[in-house]
Amino acid sequence: MSKRKYSPDYIKYGFIAIEHRGELLPQCVVCMKTLANAAMKPSLLKRHLETNHASNKDRDASYFQRLGENVKRQRLDKTGTIYQRKRGIVKASYEVFLLVAKNMKAHTIAESLIMPAAKILVRQVIGEEAVAKLDSVALSNNTVKNRIEEMSVDIADQVIAGVKSSKFGFSIQLDESTDVTNCCQLLVYVRFTQDHSVKTELLMSQDLPSTTRGKDIFNIVNDFFRLNKLDWGKLFGCTTDGAPSMLGRKSGFTAHVKAVAPHTVIVHCFIHRFALCAKVLPPNMLSCLQRVIKIVNFVKSSALNTRLFKRLCEDLSSDHTYLLYYTEVRWLSRGNATRRLFELRDELLQFCKEKNHDFQTDLESEEFILRLAYLADIFEVLNNFNLWLQGPNRTVT
Repeated sequence: MSKRKYSPDYIKYGFIAIEHRGELLPQCVVCMKTLANAAMKPSLLKRHLETNHASNKDRDASYFQRLGENVKRQRLDKTGTIYQRKRGIVKASYEVFLLVAKNMKAHTIAESLIMPAAKILVRQVIGEEAVAKLDSVALSNNTVKNRIEEMSVDIADQVIAGVKSSKFGFSIQLDESTDVTNCCQLLVYVRFTQDHSVKTELLMSQDLPSTTRGKDIFNIVNDFFRLNKLDWGKLFGCTTDGAPSMLGRKSGFTAHVKAVAPHTVIVHCFIHRFALCAKVLPPNMLSCLQRVIKIVNFVKSSALNTRLFKRLCEDLSSDHTYLLYYTEVRWLSRGNATRRLFELRDELLQFCKEKNHDFQTDLESEEFILRLAYLADIFEVLNNFNLWLQGPNRTVT
């Protein structure tokens, strides 16, 4: 049996719509009585008005419209005015908290900066009477923390549900690394099919409190799989770096994966391979790179040299005013440091002459400059390819 739909014209008979158990029912704005869906006919609604409220049968639609607004304000369900207002307040707070999380700002910024700024904007643009409405939006530190956690849990649930429903199984990519606080972090990304498309999402992020052996990493991933009821049998691909804890034939992570999922294809991360290739340089190129590091450290390690070199670059109207440190663990650092030094080679030569330093000999050598240019070009190509491979929907093929 088809359900009848409410028409805005029914307000002239004194009826508005109310949702009950998934269907719309007509509700009288005079007696607040709710009729069946089958009664949502103009003739039946008119009969109710003339029979039960004869004194109001000649009223115009605006009269029933005002009564209808009062009825909506009294409702406590989803169609009520109170619910709609609270729903808008909660939605606004979640959207603000999402911005805080995306921009990685302190949770206190919502209460200390965003709310005062919003009140100033509303007061100047809309008026003082609208400012009071913002007081009902909760932006405290604890509220921001709790709702960001709720959003993260909801996102994690969506990802896990997508992995479980993936028709063709899923693959994972993981890597462990130690951050600046000496805390070892394990990141696991998952790629699966959903809605006729391939999706790549962060599956889990976990601290490694003690050792980082292959067995330790596998136990953490296995506990996550068991907790969320993920099937190792649906795993068809696993990508890792080349560390022994990952690729060890007997005790590495991949060996434990093969024990529970023998059909899984193990792949060495393509980006890691390029990072390893860049470390294996011919002796003449390696000596050039080591000399570049010493030149950068000579300028950057001294606050006085840094200020003087910056002043020199400003006087010469250079495109850059400072050098970049070389950091071993950052893949892009090698290319950025050599490229910046190559672009500032003339300024560095003049600076070393003023300082009477032996780096002047290197910067005047045509052979050294040619090797530096070669390294800068090669590392730049590797960096661009590295960045191109990263991001959603990127594959080697």
